[in-house]
Amino acid sequence: MSSQVGRFLLICFGLSWAPWIVLGATGANVDEGPGALVFGLAASGPSLAALVMWLRYRSRLPRQTAWAWHWPVVAVVLGAAPPLLAALLTGVDDIPHHASTVIAGAGGPLGALAYTLLAGPLSEEFGWRGYLQPRLRRSYGQLAVTGMIGAAWGIWHLPLFFLEGTGQHDKGLISLEGLLFFLGLFPLTYTILFVSERLRGGVWAAILVHAAWNLTEELVPALSATGLWVEFALTTLIAVSAALVWKRTGSPTPTLRGGRRVSR
Repeated sequence: MSSQVGRFLLICFGLSWAPWIVLGATGANVDEGPGALVFGLAASGPSLAALVMWLRYRSRLPRQTAWAWHWPVVAVVLGAAPPLLAALLTGVDDIPHHASTVIAGAGGPLGALAYTLLAGPLSEEFGWRGYLQPRLRRSYGQLAVTGMIGAAWGIWHLPLFFLEGTGQHDKGLISLEGLLFFLGLFPLTYTILFVSERLRGGVWAAILVHAAWNLTEELVPALSATGLWVEFALTTLIAVSAALVWKRTGSPTPTLRGGRRVSR
């Protein structure tokens, strides 16, 4: 198992970092043309690595997703809440005007939704939460898995801070935004673990949380330093609340496959 996890991470980082480093070294435009295509493919490194590993090993995973009305709603609410509430609580002005401008620039609501799903959730989550998370959970507890995936997720983003045209480059690596970006990945990772495993939403719940967060952050104007701290505090509060709910209610009933229980 550990060897497969190691191979996944090696492929994932290789598929993403190598093209990003080349793009940065050549000063390519990542917003349009060939540079944008290469950037997009590299950003799909986690999901592409999961596909490579599945094609190589064809191992079956415990069934995680239980289709129900509640986990999609919870996933969207928990993903959108921190950036939206942080904007409202810190008095960010003219959210509707900013949101309408962003949506118009994306070609309308469907364009904004399609871009949001592709740029992050679909390109990453089949790797982080679809492949890596369930394999780590076979050997480690909730907090350990949160720490490992949160760290890997953050390190994977590092080249983007040096690649002009990315949101991470605009934040700056040595800045408050950069610091809170990395720190915020850990409580967000736990929240995604909660909706994907405890609520049994699987990788699709992870995609919804990721998409709701990304889209909401785009639709609200940039947060002040105070707003960034409020956003981080809310993200942490949601994760802590999810942990308390999980502890109180326990784990879901293990899935039965082939007459045997599958450990969660």
